[in-house]
Amino acid sequence: MEVNPGPQTGPQKSNRNTIIIAVVAVLLCCCLIVVGIGGYYGYKAYVAAKQTVEDIQNLDIPTDIPFVPLDPNGTPVVPGFDTSGEVPSGGLADEQTRYIAWASVQVIGIISGCTTPTVDGTTITVIQEPDASGVWREEWNVNCGDGSYKPFPLTFTPENGTVNVSVDYQP
Repeated sequence: MEVNPGPQTGPQKSNRNTIIIAVVAVLLCCCLIVVGIGGYYGYKAYVAAKQTVEDIQNLDIPTDIPFVPLDPNGTPVVPGFDTSGEVPSGGLADEQTRYIAWASVQVIGIISGCTTPTVDGTTITVIQEPDASGVWREEWNVNCGDGSYKPFPLTFTPENGTVNVSVDYQP
């Protein structure tokens, strides 16, 4: 005997396809929103960078302002470095340390009005012998190249195998 379970209304319909389509549509919308937001901020960054480049290109840098100091008579004085490679002799420093000291003295000398320091006639006098840590002081009486001389006190400080040089000049 056959049992009839009841009237059949047809095959069961599944909502699975509808759910898959809805999920794909939502994901697609989210991706489009993310791409849109990224594009918006990327474009803003591009515009800002472009504006910065234009501002830099349009920057007016003055090039017509020469640095020419004047002497008391009002005539231009062009400072000069002694580039002969010679260094004053004397003192306690070795040749290399005196070379570094001479370069420092020239810079400080030019700034302080000794416009063309030269080795000829420059003398070095030790004013303090090395102490327990090896520090010593010298006075360099520099020929300014115009018939005048300026004294520059220097401190030599041995440190880690080298000697640091500092010019103690106070205008």
